[in-house]
Amino acid sequence: MQLKIFCAWWGLDHLGLEGMIKKIKEKGYDGIECFIPSEEEERKELQYLLSKYKLDIIAHQFQAEGKTFEEFADSFRNHLISASKFNPIKINSHTGKDFWSIEHNGKLIDIAEDVERDFGIPIVHETHRGRFLYSASVSKIYMEKYVKLRINADFSHWVCVSESMLQDQNKTIELAIQRADHIHARVGYEQGAQVPDPRVLDWQGHLDVFMFWWQSIVDRQNNEGKEYVTITPEFGPPPYTFIDPYTKKPINDFFEINCWMKDYLRKNIKV
Repeated sequence: MQLKIFCAWWGLDHLGLEGMIKKIKEKGYDGIECFIPSEEEERKELQYLLSKYKLDIIAHQFQAEGKTFEEFADSFRNHLISASKFNPIKINSHTGKDFWSIEHNGKLIDIAEDVERDFGIPIVHETHRGRFLYSASVSKIYMEKYVKLRINADFSHWVCVSESMLQDQNKTIELAIQRADHIHARVGYEQGAQVPDPRVLDWQGHLDVFMFWWQSIVDRQNNEGKEYVTITPEFGPPPYTFIDPYTKKPINDFFEINCWMKDYLRKNIKV
């Protein structure tokens, strides 16, 4: 099984589309995870650059919006269809709201299943604060109710929400490992979704826990005979990256950390 590592567009868009994609290629990534433009000319440019630099793409759906649930649901469906028509290898979706009912969020799960069936592009739902899979305990309810639900495992959010390393929720983690078809490789801690710097020895224990979870997902996909596994290191720019209160500058470079995580994964994840 091949390990494919993607670079998130988050924080790099100031480089311009080609500048961003060129930098991602030069740093040795296999692809980019980014939103799909709605304008046809921008879509053609993105497709051309992906072909030019020989990169895969995972579509990131986060644009759905609406003042009512019905408006959001329509927007959600349209953005998933638009992304699917671009033919990414999969779609990572920011789905629903943490304060909506199981019934409402469940309708969005059904919409995603319909779109996936129509276009054949796998859709995963990100475990993210503010979205319907915002915590381990709530996600367990959805995973048990919707047996086809597939997730993008960003466990840093669950760690932050629960103020724990989830040591009391092993059954939920085990279930999530079985449902995860994509990984966001960011290390969280009990008080936040991003440790200040995973390269520092003080955070080695947290990194080890996350590596165990990620390796378990990779092992499961390997046992299932998957052709490849996808991981996106996703340490973010400010305000995720800590800022020096006096200089107002980031204490480190988030892109350097993501590149370090890419290399760490290639060295330590067994496929």
